[in-house]
This record gives sequence, structure tokens and C-alpha cells, in this order.
Amino acid sequence: MGRRAIVLLVALILAGLAAWAVWNFLENVRSEEQEGQSQVTVFRAGPGGIAEGTEGGIVLSDFNSGGVLIGAGFDEIEDAPTDAIQSEEQLRATLTNTVAAGPISENAILTSSQWTSISVEIIPLSEQIASGNQALTISTNNIQGVNGFVEAGDRINMIITIDIEFDLIPLEDFPTIPPPDTGEEPAAGEEEPVTVSYTRYVLQGLNVLAAGREVRVEEDDDQTGQVPAAPVTPTEGAPAPAEDTGNATVFTLEVTPDQAERIVYAFDHGSIWLTLVPEDFVEIETDGVTIDNLFGGDLLEAIFGTDGN
Repeated sequence: MGRRAIVLLVALILAGLAAWAVWNFLENVRSEEQEGQSQVTVFRAGPGGIAEGTEGGIVLSDFNSGGVLIGAGFDEIEDAPTDAIQSEEQLRATLTNTVAAGPISENAILTSSQWTSISVEIIPLSEQIASGNQALTISTNNIQGVNGFVEAGDRINMIITIDIEFDLIPLEDFPTIPPPDTGEEPAAGEEEPVTVSYTRYVLQGLNVLAAGREVRVEEDDDQTGQVPAAPVTPTEGAPAPAEDTGNATVFTLEVTPDQAERIVYAFDHGSIWLTLVPEDFVEIETDGVTIDNLFGGDLLEAIFGTDGN
């Protein structure tokens, strides 16, 4: 073997030793960094994350079919949350009969604390409406809406005060109000319009399906319970809104089509007050109130000395 070949062989051996030394050094460094660490299986939310209120059963179904709601992977044990879901068995146990307690961001590790049990069977509001009826939402202020004491499952009455032109009121059932004396003769064929403020029940015993976001639900023992409707998830990138607990004087009522029309007309043309009634309430007939009978007597007789006819 020539001298040149010996030198080349020695150089190759030294280069190999140097490469091995570098690799061994890096492995020692990596081993020191990972000392006491191990990898665990984790599940992460897929693209777009998981919206608050999402049923765990839907997520599991998507996972079983190879969907994108969640995906499995590995992470260092020290980087994973202490309650991270670490196996398919634990995943199924955690997500069965639960809903997402809050929004889960994209790529976030799934944990058991992100899911909450469904305490009652959540029935869509539309399935709680009797055949032939409809749901209609109204809004009042705190005073006219019984100060927020109306709850889902209660019944309410609706009172309206409305201005009615006198020619719309049957004269045989209503006293004639003398026109004001202006000292001027009305033009021929021209009569001064007279408007009367009238207060009366519009509807009674209306069922309240929801108050704010508290929805009436029928439980197994036929008792009426309540469950909060799922809040709206904010658009990605938008600032998080302040906590919305719903307006205690926004009510969703179960009504017939005829009642719906009367309620909408009443709110568009008059002032509405609500009353809260007990479970044994029975609808009663009233005559309504005008200025003439407000004080319990014949006001026209007292003021004008006449019966108004």
C-alpha cells in the first residue's frame, strides 16, 4: 500500500471518528433535555376550532368518520395539560352526553374540563310549540314587564292603552262626550274628531316559552324546567363581547296566528303592560277603562251635570 493511500485511510478514519463524536455529543444533549420526559397521545381541535355548545356526540361521529373536527397526535408529557384526553377510550367517555362548555380554539389540546354534562334533554324550541301555534317574541321595559319576575313556563296577561277615534266606538255602549265649546261654529259637514284613551286586556293566559335566554323544557316528571340557550359564538378575529345574560323583559310567547296578529297590532299602536298570573288563573271578562269610568262612577254626569246623551 502506498504512502498516499495510508494517509487517505487515516484521514477517513479520523473524519468518521469526528462525525461519531459530534453525533454522540448531540444525542447526549438531547437525552439531557428529555430526561424525565415522555410523549403522550393528545387530541387537538381541527381547523376552525369547536364552537361553544357543540355536542360531544357530533364530534365523536366526525372523528369516527375521519372528519376534521379533531385530530390525534403526540406531545411531550410536560407540555400537555394535566387533564388532557390521552386515549380514544377516554375521548369517548368524556364526549358522550356532553357539550363544549366554551369555545375551543383551533389546534388546542382537548381536555376533560372543556366538556360539561347535559343535565336535561335539550329539546328544540320549535318542538315545544303545540300544533297550530307559533312563537312570538315581545319586549317591554322593566316596569311594564313585571320587573323581570316572569320566567319560562309562566303565564301572563297583556293590557293595552290605546287612543281610539270616537266614531270607531259603538255609541250604544259608550257615552257621548260633549265637544269642547270653542265659540266657533263648525263648518258645514265638518265635525271635530274626538279621540278617547281606552285601557283593556288584549289577551289573557299566554304561555311563556322563554324569558330572555331561559327556555322552558319539559322534564321526565312533567314538571317545567329551564335551560339557558347557547350563546352566540363571536366571529373569529372580532373582539369578545361582554357577557350577555339575556334581557329579563324579552319574552317568547306561544300564541295562535290570530293572537300573534293582535299582539303585533297592539305593540305597534298602543302602550302595553304585562301582568303575571298564578297557575290556577281563569280568564275573566272586563269592560275596560276610559276617563268616564276611571273613578268608578259617571264622570260626565259629575262634570257636566248630564248623562252625556
